[in-house]
Amino acid sequence: MTTRKLATLCREFKRDEGGNFAITFAFAAVAIFLSVGLAVDFSRSIGTKTRINNALDSATLATARALSIGEITRPQADAYLSALFAANIGVDNLADSKYSIDNITIDPVNQTVTASASYDQKLLFMQVGTDKSTQVVGSLSASSYGQSDIEISMVLDVTGSMGGSRISSLKAAAKLGVEELLKVNTDTDEHIRISLVPYSDSVNAGPLAKYVYPDYDESKSNAPVFSAQKFNDTGIGYEKDFLLDQYGECNWSGSCWFPSDYKIKNDGSSHDSCATDRKAPSSGKSYQYSDANPSKGMISRDSRLPKYGCTSSEIVLLSSDETKLKNAISGLSTGGCTAGHIGLQWAWYTISKEWADYVPAASKPGDMSTDDELSKYIILMTDGAFNTAYAGTNSSRVGCRKSSLSKTHTNALCNAVKGSNVKIFTIGFQTSNSAESLLAACASPDEGQITYHYEPDTASELKATYEAIANTIQSLRLIQ
Repeated sequence: MTTRKLATLCREFKRDEGGNFAITFAFAAVAIFLSVGLAVDFSRSIGTKTRINNALDSATLATARALSIGEITRPQADAYLSALFAANIGVDNLADSKYSIDNITIDPVNQTVTASASYDQKLLFMQVGTDKSTQVVGSLSASSYGQSDIEISMVLDVTGSMGGSRISSLKAAAKLGVEELLKVNTDTDEHIRISLVPYSDSVNAGPLAKYVYPDYDESKSNAPVFSAQKFNDTGIGYEKDFLLDQYGECNWSGSCWFPSDYKIKNDGSSHDSCATDRKAPSSGKSYQYSDANPSKGMISRDSRLPKYGCTSSEIVLLSSDETKLKNAISGLSTGGCTAGHIGLQWAWYTISKEWADYVPAASKPGDMSTDDELSKYIILMTDGAFNTAYAGTNSSRVGCRKSSLSKTHTNALCNAVKGSNVKIFTIGFQTSNSAESLLAACASPDEGQITYHYEPDTASELKATYEAIANTIQSLRLIQ
């Protein structure tokens, strides 16, 4: 009897799984706790490392820039970088914090600034099962401060909406930008040159006007190619008969003439120095969204641009003459609609190696494919949506009426410019959302702490924007 009861009790104990579940749950809870703890500590480490990265990158870039323009000397660099890192990370005194600068190396031969920093982070959960209560989180950053060559084109909005206080704000801001950019130049070394491209509903090609031909009001155009020989012989780089064949009207006797609304002089030249957008041809290869030089096809001066609609503010080719550039900015005048893509188009020409043989020697653009130390930038500024285009439409009314078409041309040109390794900064001064979206898409993608699109709303913000862009261009890229 006793034996049977004992056997029954054993079978019941074997079937009872309540205790097994409790034990299993206990082990699982510990595993979950450790997993969550590890995730928390890891997340904190990543966040700390990001903060150190950003603070150290900014400090090394600023130190490189200060060395490059002579703001500090080599003996001052270590203290300068440490102070900047402390300010960026948000501590008053590094010595009293858990942050530290572990190493600073200034290499005068390779012209680099290298620094490493770390933080002694307390472990909240990872110390469970280990003998460690802290973990060192570190970062390494390096910047170059060599005097590489830079070519910049500043595209300036001089449309009617820029009148009054806005143009005054732009003049002050652009002059400051020129001053800051040219700081690195010396009497013996020229490292930075700047071109200016004012635009409204066209661009006054000024010194490059000989590469512009009078075009008619058509969506496409078979542009003549520029002939230096013809220009030297006649002052016009193409045959007048070429345009007559394209746009002339003839009667039964064979007599031909230009339409009365065609803006052309008797000798076949344009009435002014203005240029509109480059058009696609009716057949053959298109250079519409390219930096092709005039030997591939000259640039249009569409007859739908009024005879006296040309802005008086001419382009200024690449120059390091601060006085010349600032005087040109002072002389900017406003009027007309907004064809920003035409400004971008001509900015590209002024810094493109393709145009090197078509500009005066002093303004000849360099070739990035053979000069590793050369960088090129465009700064595109506007206060409103682009709304004027001539290429791609047969409409007789284009001024301020072709926002969609201008946007199409802008997007294509922005992509082509960036594809040629030219960086684009964009500035929307008191612009609408649609204009800001277009500019943001046109700008080069941000690179770490480097921002390429700005939206200033006040005169002081516009001034700060040009100064920030100048400082960014001078602050050489991170190399690690």
